[in-house]
Amino acid sequence: MISIRVRYVAQLKQAAGVAVEEVELSSSSSVRDLLLLLADRHGAPLGNLLLGEDGSPQSTILVFVRDEQIVPSDGSLLKDGDVVTLLSPMAGG
Repeated sequence: MISIRVRYVAQLKQAAGVAVEEVELSSSSSVRDLLLLLADRHGAPLGNLLLGEDGSPQSTILVFVRDEQIVPSDGSLLKDGDVVTLLSPMAGG
């Protein structure tokens, strides 16, 4: 098992109901696996922002692992102690 710290920013923080949480995952988990777990844990408010109807990561979500932006669907594996920041783009005028 690995421990991941997840930080939520903007709209995702509201949907999750927390700014930061610790998540335990199996040692061979990808960012997509993490997003699926978070969507299941927090239900529709967060799940609809993170995942499309087919369960794939939303293209609008920005994901940073160790302060480096990654593509959630690229299959990169997470490591113990990683910090994952999830950000939904903000619109406004």
